[in-house]
Amino acid sequence: MKNLLNNTRLGSYVFLSLLLLVFSCKDNKMPVPEGNLIFYTNYTPEKYDRIDIIVDGKVMGSISETAAARPECNAPGTASVVSLMLPVGTYAVSGKRYKGGEQVGNWKASSASVTAEECKRIRFVE
Repeated sequence: MKNLLNNTRLGSYVFLSLLLLVFSCKDNKMPVPEGNLIFYTNYTPEKYDRIDIIVDGKVMGSISETAAARPECNAPGTASVVSLMLPVGTYAVSGKRYKGGEQVGNWKASSASVTAEECKRIRFVE
């Protein structure tokens, strides 16, 4: 009887340990809230071949056409729009303008705040 009690107790410890292991390995990551950051330009096409969009020091896309109108929120990326979904936060944004493979202009870094389920438009202007 004593042996059966010890085996039951040992079995309970093993079961509880396995249960703890399974639940501790569960992925409890909550989705990170994101917002939409949209870049476009009204620069005349004769003044550039492309504009590189730089966010926190990384090129995140390029514009190769002038936008005919202000893009809508959550607009898809096109030749005239770079649309990024980014986690909520503040980012350093800038751009570099190229013509004939040479850099011919740039926009100094400024900050852009991304808020949950909102969009922010940044227009590079002449």
